[in-house]
Amino acid sequence: MNRRFETFLDTSLWISAVITLLYHFRFLMFVDYDALHEKSHLDQVFYFFTGLGHESFAVFFVLNGIFAGLLLRRMAPAQGELALLRRWWHSHLALLPVLVLGGLLDLAGAHFLNGSGLYSDFPAFSTVTLSWTAFFGNLFMLQPALVPTFGSNSMLYLYAYLWWSCCLLVLTRRAWRSGKPCSMAIGAALVLALAIGMPPDFWPWLTIWLLGVAVGLRGPWPRPPLHPLAAWALLATAILFSRLTGARTDLLPAPWGHMLMQWKYVLVGMGFAVLATILHRSPKLPAGDAAAPSLLARINRHLAAGASMAFLFHFPLMMMLTAIGADLFGHQLMQQPGLLCYVLLGCAVTLCYAASHALARCIGTPDGGARLIA
Repeated sequence: MNRRFETFLDTSLWISAVITLLYHFRFLMFVDYDALHEKSHLDQVFYFFTGLGHESFAVFFVLNGIFAGLLLRRMAPAQGELALLRRWWHSHLALLPVLVLGGLLDLAGAHFLNGSGLYSDFPAFSTVTLSWTAFFGNLFMLQPALVPTFGSNSMLYLYAYLWWSCCLLVLTRRAWRSGKPCSMAIGAALVLALAIGMPPDFWPWLTIWLLGVAVGLRGPWPRPPLHPLAAWALLATAILFSRLTGARTDLLPAPWGHMLMQWKYVLVGMGFAVLATILHRSPKLPAGDAAAPSLLARINRHLAAGASMAFLFHFPLMMMLTAIGADLFGHQLMQQPGLLCYVLLGCAVTLCYAASHALARCIGTPDGGARLIA
C-alpha cells in the first residue's frame, strides 16, 4: 500500500475519533449554540467543528470499509472472506471487557456521582439501561433492533451496524459466487430477514461502509479519476451541506425530510471515499525497497492505534469524567463557553483518548477491533 495513503488513513482515523469525543463532551459541558450570550469567532468555529459528530462517524465507516476491502483484495475470495470474519470475531472478543468496564463505570457513577442528575435527568442525551437483557443483547449485536444499547454507551449501535454490514457482505459474496440455487436462496432469505429486523437507519450506514469497501477492493488506480483539489472541494461541500441542514426535518415534506436526515451522511461518506480513491495510488517502489516510515507516519500510526477503541468505549468514561467534575469540583453542566471550559474540555478529551488507547493495549487489540488490517 502507498505509504502516503496509509498515513492518510491513520490521520483520518484518529482525527475523526477526536472530533467524536469533542462532539459528545460539548453537549454536556457547553450550552447549545442558540443559547450563547456572545458568539465570538472562536465560539463559532468551535461549535461548527464540534458539530461534525455524525460526519466523523461517516468517515469512520468509510475507513473501516477500506480496511475490509484491502483485506479482501490481498487474498483469494474464499480465504479473504474467512479472514475477514476471523478478524471481526477477534475484535468482537474485545467487546466483553468493554461492556463490563463500561457497565461498572455507569453503576459507580449512577450510585455515587449523580448529584447533578447526569445519569438520571438527561434521557434525551443518553438513557442508561443497565440490565442483563441489554448486556447479552449487546454482546450478540442485537442493539438497537431488539434491545437498547447497554448502559450509557449509545455508540454501540454503530458497532452493531458494522458487524452486520460485514456479515451481509460475506454472505452475499459467498452465495453469489457459489452459483447454486439453494445457496443463493438461503442467502436471499437471510438478507431478507436482516432487512426486516434492522431499523431503517441501518441502510445509510451500510451504504457508507460499502463505499469504503469499494475503495479498498477496487484500487489502487494508476491514474486519479479526479483532480485532488476537486476531491477536497467535493468533501468540503458535502460536510458543509450536512452541517447547514442540521437536524431539521422540515426542509422537505414528510417523509422526505426525515429521510434526508438519515441519508445526508452518505454524501459525506461519498466525498471522503472519492478523496481516498484519489490518494489510493500504486506505490512507486516495491514494499521491500520502501524507505522507513517517517516520524509523522509513526506518530499517526500510534495515535490511530487507540482511535477505534475511543469510538467503542468513550461514552461511559465521558459520563464518569463529567460526573466527577460536577459532583466533586462543582463544574456545572452546559455552561457558557470560556477559557476554563475550553481547557477542561481539552484535558477531558485527552484523558479519555489516552484511556481508550491504554485499554486497547491491555485487551490486546491495539486497533480496538475496527481497524481490520495492520
